[in-house]
Amino acid sequence: MSKSRLFLPVLWAAVGSLLLAACSRPEIDVTEVIRPVQVLELQAGGSTFEESFPGQIEPRFQAKLSFQVGGKLTARLADVGDKVAKGQVLAKIDPQDLSLALQAAQAQFDAAATEHTQLKTDLERAKTLKQQNFISQAELDRKQLAFDAASSRLTQTRAQLSTQANQRQYGELRAPGNGVVSSVYAEAGQVLAPGQAVFQWADENEVQVSMAVPENKVSEIKPGRDAKVFLWSGKQALNAKVREVSPVADPITRTFAVLLDVADPTRISRFGMSATVQFTIAAESTAFKLPISALVAEHTGAFVWVFDEKQGVVNKRIVKPYDVSESDFLVKDGLNNGELIVTAGTHVLNEGQKVRRFIETNDLAK
Repeated sequence: MSKSRLFLPVLWAAVGSLLLAACSRPEIDVTEVIRPVQVLELQAGGSTFEESFPGQIEPRFQAKLSFQVGGKLTARLADVGDKVAKGQVLAKIDPQDLSLALQAAQAQFDAAATEHTQLKTDLERAKTLKQQNFISQAELDRKQLAFDAASSRLTQTRAQLSTQANQRQYGELRAPGNGVVSSVYAEAGQVLAPGQAVFQWADENEVQVSMAVPENKVSEIKPGRDAKVFLWSGKQALNAKVREVSPVADPITRTFAVLLDVADPTRISRFGMSATVQFTIAAESTAFKLPISALVAEHTGAFVWVFDEKQGVVNKRIVKPYDVSESDFLVKDGLNNGELIVTAGTHVLNEGQKVRRFIETNDLAK
């Protein structure tokens, strides 16, 4: 038998095996998958909108403390973080030079007082002698002028003595009020000039929050407006009220500084802590509030998916959001009351795609 005749039966057997395998293969399921979506029914008006700004906790009253006189710092009696009371001595400078200056002023005053007493006695005697015509009027006038000059010198030396007494007291640096030492700028042994900072002092009983507001939002924030302050270090909320809004923008950031007073400063443990300042805004009666997850952004603009429950499909609707926050946004035009907006899975939908409304049941919740 030839090779060609032997090959034909083998070929037909292989073809038959392939046909049998194709008949036994399961059919591909071409049924369209209807994706479930979460939706929100639109209701205009009656909603609120939260707008947040980053802020920082600061003391309302703080100051750099310094000596009014110069000298060598002999003792520093407070460290960073120390709580101090009003009038407490925080530092001292070498009192020797101040003591010597006070002694010199005292000596000058004593000399002037003695001279003044002597010239007063001379003037009284001259007046008696003039009445008896033993001296001329010119001599009496000279005695009067000498006494007047002595009175001026006495007044001058008294003022110098008072100044030096104050200078002697300035050798001790005292706390201006109850508070905390937030910074130290000098150490013992350092020679200080008048007005050179030694400490940074802060009042713990008056706490404020500072924040920067862009120019498109500053008109909405007025003094007296209530706010909530959330510390980044914890989830506690503090009540606050706007105290002042700067009328001038920062020349670099072009933002406006806003300061708020905190109602309960005892709940704040550290200055400089980061915080979020939140204002509650009532939405306009014609505005819709939507979660940020419903918004889809493209290069041509932003849109939402509107669910047509009767047709079971979604359609794209172009919107112009405003007052966008981290979790919500508002829309005034393009939407209607009662419409269903897709709030989850928006990134996998297509125009006209069939979907079904997702309804959570107790079984699913478990």
